[in-house]
Amino acid sequence: MTSVGRQRLGGPSSPATPKGEATRGFLLRVAAGVFAGRGYANTTLNELIEASGLTKGAFYFHFRSKSELALAVLRDQDARWLARIEDEVLGGGRAVDQLRALIPVMLQLLAAEPGAWSIVRLTRDLAAEPALAEQVAKPMAEWVRLVGDIVRRGQLDGDLRPELDPDHVGAVLVGAFDGLKSLVDVLEPGERCATVFAERAQTLLTLVEAALVIRR
Repeated sequence: MTSVGRQRLGGPSSPATPKGEATRGFLLRVAAGVFAGRGYANTTLNELIEASGLTKGAFYFHFRSKSELALAVLRDQDARWLARIEDEVLGGGRAVDQLRALIPVMLQLLAAEPGAWSIVRLTRDLAAEPALAEQVAKPMAEWVRLVGDIVRRGQLDGDLRPELDPDHVGAVLVGAFDGLKSLVDVLEPGERCATVFAERAQTLLTLVEAALVIRR
């Protein structure tokens, strides 16, 4: 497993019983959808409880506050993204092919799980909370390192331009992907949002190919 795969946000352990784990997992999926649509600041704890369909007592058994739930959603979504990347991108092939596969695999995940967008919005929103910023920053830094490591290996293979700093490239690519989502949210709200984002992410992939890959 990559260094990213080992990095996790801190938080309480999962309930020990299968029923408790199932309920907690359900709450994480529901909250991910709510946070993805409304953001952290615009979501109230009562709205999250109402969306879950649970009583307040049952809800509070698993999560005592909105911030605790938001961090758990980030932890869960981070694990889902990493599992998909490790299985479908980092499992084999040359580094340049792994770099090419990153965006398509992420787009597939986002299409299959709209709640996965919560990781983008929550990372941005929670980073503005002084008490939470450090916890939120660590996984983001690990994503930058993951992409940077792919670029570094591609340079050693002779497939990617060697004069570019791989860590800078990692930061630019992660920032570009996440920033595209924020831009599309503003410029193309509504039904076309997902389609427009996918089109522009493909444009980003084309630019990466043109700027980084050495032609044989």
